Amino acid sequence: MTTRIKRKERITKTRRKQILKAALSVFSTQGYGESTMADVAVAAGVGVGTLYNYYKNKRDLLISLVQKLMISEGLIHILDKMADQSSGDFMDSLLEERLEFGFGNVQTILFLFFEIQRDTKLQQQYVQEVVGPLLARIEDYIRLQIRRGDFRKVDEKIIARTMAGAIIGSMILYRLEQRDSPFKKAHRKDIAHELSGLFINGLVRK
Repeated sequence: MTTRIKRKERITKTRRKQILKAALSVFSTQGYGESTMADVAVAAGVGVGTLYNYYKNKRDLLISLVQKLMISEGLIHILDKMADQSSGDFMDSLLEERLEFGFGNVQTILFLFFEIQRDTKLQQQYVQEVVGPLLARIEDYIRLQIRRGDFRKVDEKIIARTMAGAIIGSMILYRLEQRDSPFKKAHRKDIAHELSGLFINGLVRK
């Protein structure tokens, strides 16, 4: 029974990966608004009924795609270990992972952001299921460091969003400036350390 369950889980995971890859291709070429679940099913090589077994509608499919893309295994590992790290090490590793991911997937990320902001319900679902949980983890870390006495008293919600804004802004400039961007000329680790120092020096208790 255990072997059968594991086999079913592997098949499900593989099928979801197959569908999400097809969805990204379809949405990128046809646009989210102009695409249909049938289009995705054809691209994925599955029946429309099978597709609905995994995703209840197109909005759910896009959110799942964004979750899979944005919440990497590397990010999860860093967040799970954050309580055991110094503030400097955590910030360095978090920012380096996000910048590495962001710069490497900037075109896809910006495309998905554009599609999400066109649909109010999609925006709300994206904030609730993707952005909100990630920001909450950062807020928890900031509160933890305040309790430990390492950070001065700050509004953790604003600081978490400022950090996210710095990462998103860096990605946009990286894309806009292209070969002239200083982000292209510097190592990811060095960029992350610069940003980390900016936040840490503004947060530590003097």
